[in-house]
Amino acid sequence: MSILGNILKGKQPAGKQPVAHKKEENSKAASESRILGNKPAKLHKRTDINAYRKIYYPLISEKATQLAALNKYVFVVPVSANKSEIVKTVKNVYGVSPKKVNSVRNEGKQVRYGRVKGKKSDFKKVIVTLAAGEKIEIYEGV
Repeated sequence: MSILGNILKGKQPAGKQPVAHKKEENSKAASESRILGNKPAKLHKRTDINAYRKIYYPLISEKATQLAALNKYVFVVPVSANKSEIVKTVKNVYGVSPKKVNSVRNEGKQVRYGRVKGKKSDFKKVIVTLAAGEKIEIYEGV
């Protein structure tokens, strides 16, 4: 009960040092960087919480990596997505403004698993063209 009493009173057990608060360390580093004139790096902050529902993933294939050299990037998106939504989402997630967006809707292929016939799901892919100075870091080695 004495340990619980010490904790409630704010006393530290014998042999333990008080832990410094992280807020104080962060404010100390921030004040030092302001004195030295170093500005902390500004990170792009997403404002759309549903951004990854509008762009599923980047498509990585041989053709897509060749297009990346031409400043064109390929993404898989929902079939219901339109070009204006894709432009807003790319601006929001990657912080670059697309110059042009081309979309291709692909029908799912008919497949057979033994005697069972089925169909793969439809999908849409978009090719996003960026301006000359902009770049998205997606593909390794490009």
